[in-house]
Amino acid sequence: MSNWDLMMPGMGLTSIGLAGLVISYAEIAHTFIDGMHALTGLTMFVGLIFLATGILDGGISTSNRAKATALVILSISLGFGMYAMTMNTSNYTITIAGILMAIAFPAIIISYLAMKHPAYLKPVGSIVAIAGATGIIMWISFGFVSPDTYIIPQEVVEVPEEEVETGPQGPVYEIAILLGSDNPDNPDYDPDVANVPLGSSIVWTNQDVLPHTVTSSADQGEKFDSGLMAEGETFIVETSEIGVGEFEYLCIVHPWMVSTIVVEEAAE
Repeated sequence: MSNWDLMMPGMGLTSIGLAGLVISYAEIAHTFIDGMHALTGLTMFVGLIFLATGILDGGISTSNRAKATALVILSISLGFGMYAMTMNTSNYTITIAGILMAIAFPAIIISYLAMKHPAYLKPVGSIVAIAGATGIIMWISFGFVSPDTYIIPQEVVEVPEEEVETGPQGPVYEIAILLGSDNPDNPDYDPDVANVPLGSSIVWTNQDVLPHTVTSSADQGEKFDSGLMAEGETFIVETSEIGVGEFEYLCIVHPWMVSTIVVEEAAE
């Protein structure tokens, strides 16, 4: 034999769940999470209806248990309501508060009529139901046709960030890769030994027609490595990044091209 006391809440919860799935997967909501948010609100409204029915069944109860229950519910609602109104960053807080008031006021009136004037309960309830359904339909309809399509996913255009080129930091010390430096008998880097203070920038410029590199030799390019530099290209090393010390470097294409930079503490 069927148990209607269990079937009625079961059917109600199943309907709510189906409504949430439809909202989530039928692209009515932007995402699945938005659909779950809508389902949470719908569940809360249904719970408030059952709660009010249970409290007001047989008239307004004057027992201490009913008063304590109403006080706890009111405290929780006001606490979360104040937090939601003041601490969130949503643009729809005022809209949600208006929807809650639009539901609360008719519910209070209907409850009062059910207790004091039951003859007016059905017509007033029908008017409220028709008005609520009309409002929901108009809200969704105008949302689709108005310029502010709040329930239609908007295409997001990403604007690429502009890359800011950074030049040398501090004083600049220039070193030239000389023309014909690929010949072992010719000079290669000028100056061959460069003494630069810490905090300055060292700029190598390839003046040769052949490609060359500026590669730290002690660690096989881990300290600094320019890669292949064509004619006219430059390579910059910030002394603040490599620190104080003596650093030998070479051209990996022409290993006989060896030179040195000496980074010293800056004079006060």
